[in-house]
Amino acid sequence: MKLGINGWRLQTRTGVARVLLNIVKHWTRDFVADRFQKITLYSPTPLSPELPIPTFVERRVVGPNLNMLVWENFRFAMAADDDVLFCPSFSRPLFAHRKTVTLVHEATQALFPQFYPTSARFIQTPLYGWSARNSTLVITPSNQARQDIIKAYGAPAEKVRVVPLAPPEMFRPLADDPRVPQIRKRYAAGEEPFFLFVGKITPRRNVPSLIEAISELKIRGLPHKLVIVGLNTANVDIAGMVDRLGLADRLYYCEFVNDEDLALLYSAAEGFILPCSYEAVSLTVLEAQAAGTPVITSDTPGLREMTGDAALFLRDSSVASIAEAMSTLGNDAGLRQSLTARGLANAGHYSWRRTSDKTLNILKEAASL
Repeated sequence: MKLGINGWRLQTRTGVARVLLNIVKHWTRDFVADRFQKITLYSPTPLSPELPIPTFVERRVVGPNLNMLVWENFRFAMAADDDVLFCPSFSRPLFAHRKTVTLVHEATQALFPQFYPTSARFIQTPLYGWSARNSTLVITPSNQARQDIIKAYGAPAEKVRVVPLAPPEMFRPLADDPRVPQIRKRYAAGEEPFFLFVGKITPRRNVPSLIEAISELKIRGLPHKLVIVGLNTANVDIAGMVDRLGLADRLYYCEFVNDEDLALLYSAAEGFILPCSYEAVSLTVLEAQAAGTPVITSDTPGLREMTGDAALFLRDSSVASIAEAMSTLGNDAGLRQSLTARGLANAGHYSWRRTSDKTLNILKEAASL
């Protein structure tokens, strides 16, 4: 049997790209065994030779480099002649003559449309729902995401399988690494403790409230800074807020950090914070826990599931609630130690190798249906 993979996302620095790469990097000939005789990774442009993709996974360029949904439907679907197609980014081609397995990470767009632009509501959300209903099988990373997909998209329950994400091996406690002080100075400009936010900046992640909360900590006399890492897709006026609130020495923003630096940043941070209005899945909370970083996050079923309840949960996403949680964590060394130990234990339950193996088994099953 032959497997084809939509590799469009591997041109980007998105979370989907990180997930796909961590799955595929294990697919050596020995690991795949007799599950597939050939695996082809399709992309519109040549992928970086530095990506850790095994030689068994054949790379095939099918240009031109179009918008992902256009390329998926008019280039990938037409070129791929494999027995099953693996689509890792919410959607499958509208016309595919083969079996399809779609990785639908969550259904937040359908459940909370107010957090998304009009184009997403009228194009992406219907397409994602159609894909969930019409794929041979659907993979999702958490039980809460599975419930959401069944509820919001009407996907048949028997089609939706849970395969957890995992923190990459490089995310581990590095507090004693001599590079940590250098990373602290590079990204936080000093030795003061700081909180870390990592992720795409979207409306539901409440970054403006997080910035206001750091201002509140400054008023309370706490020395903590805030480091924000992620694409600013919501066009939050971070620089304007820094000027208005007088946070030039407290807030540092970086659009992208490579994994080596990010692993050190997690270990350098006094706490990781994700103050989202809703989240069924988060890879960054697992990365933080694996690095031994205490986590503050929203009290949603999906985040309780993913963190194993080993987090300080916000009452809500208000400035007052965020500031109170950061103040509590910053002033309580015993709480930080407890969250670190419990978070490490939770993160230890997850493995990309197991995730990769389970994904292959579902792809093989789909090919035989």
